[in-house]
Amino acid sequence: MHADFETYLTWDSENALARLLAAADEAGIAYTVVMPKTEVEPQNDRLASDIAAHPRLLGCALINPHHRTAVEEVRHAVNDCGFRGIKLMAAIHQYNLDDEPLVRPVAEAAAEAGTVVSIHSGPQESHPDRIGTVAGWIPDTPVVMDHMGFPDNLAEGIKQAQAHPNIVLGTTILRFHKRWGDDPNQVVPSEAKAAVDTLGPERIVLGSNYPEYRPAQVMNALRRLQLGPQAEELIFGGNLTRIYGL
Repeated sequence: MHADFETYLTWDSENALARLLAAADEAGIAYTVVMPKTEVEPQNDRLASDIAAHPRLLGCALINPHHRTAVEEVRHAVNDCGFRGIKLMAAIHQYNLDDEPLVRPVAEAAAEAGTVVSIHSGPQESHPDRIGTVAGWIPDTPVVMDHMGFPDNLAEGIKQAQAHPNIVLGTTILRFHKRWGDDPNQVVPSEAKAAVDTLGPERIVLGSNYPEYRPAQVMNALRRLQLGPQAEELIFGGNLTRIYGL
């Protein structure tokens, strides 16, 4: 069973939802985790309404910890909207992930609600070391590190996953294809293999970052690493279906 841990419904056209579903079908994706368009005021309720008729689409709320009601937003997303995850994106909402008074209540609310926590990784406020701190606050809750720490902090992303068994690394890496070549449909993302070799395929989950890239493009890039059918089965869906209890 194939599953994609990160896609976005951007509402950039009237058929945005249909195109998302078509991209999933192209890759044989059975379950897709969907997040709202990345913006300062996330449209989580709109997302809930749009995907309600599609059980294969798993809602993931984008939470801004600066909101006074952020903890209540987590509970609303899970209890009222039926969402299965939350997303923290410090680069957009401008905070440090390891700001304990600001972020820890949100992370712990997600843990109490039994939801998966996905976290954007990058430099500075989103550094993998900060993600490791969050994972340490909620050790029994799955934490998906978006982008694996790419492009400059892959080693730190792997190190934090080694230190925190609840962290898995997400393969939303095709956006960095210039590291491997000009054509994203031909590149071999060789550095990603280091994560698989070090952590094992059980700690890696497929993510496309759609609509930036289609899941089929990411899957084909990973296939070019020649990881083998058992590793691909886990990465392309086995791990995520376990994490989400599907």
